Amino acid sequence: MQQTWYVNGMLWGASGTAVRVNGELKAGIAWFAVEPKINGAGKVEGKIKKQGYIALADNNLTMPAIAIGTNGKGAIAFTVMGEDYFPSAGYVTINSNGTVGPIHIASAGLGPDDGFTSYKAFVGDPPRTRWGDYGAAVTDGNNIWLASESIGQTCTLAQYLTGAIGSCGGTRTSLGNWYTRVSLLTP
Repeated sequence: MQQTWYVNGMLWGASGTAVRVNGELKAGIAWFAVEPKINGAGKVEGKIKKQGYIALADNNLTMPAIAIGTNGKGAIAFTVMGEDYFPSAGYVTINSNGTVGPIHIASAGLGPDDGFTSYKAFVGDPPRTRWGDYGAAVTDGNNIWLASESIGQTCTLAQYLTGAIGSCGGTRTSLGNWYTRVSLLTP
């Protein structure tokens, strides 16, 4: 879980989970709002008041980060990837009633991931691609700032080998073509 928000007596959170969409197992998002309290014995308790799932057919949604403003309006940022999208920065709006808006693409991915963070030699077997490590969501008054990852650059093999290997002729960091997209939203 990237972060949680305590707003108007509710603790909001979102986490990655497995979901079935059209019979296919995909990565999706579970979100929830918990009413926390301290009982008479001084122990923390909580009661789930609202919860739901977010999924997109033929695609995966990973590494969600949620923020809810004091006005009860918020957003969940995440990365979208699958049959329809190269890794892209996405988000949905959410409000204190638990109403979730449609999936929006803040920054469409331009190509496949070709960075070192997905190869067995660097991350182990089975490989664990490090998507979403830099995702976040935060409020600023009624504004929500979102950060999630996408592929912002791609190149041919000839370009990949030009200059420092993997830098695509100096157009990106060597051996990494992912970007962190920061977006401002006023839900």
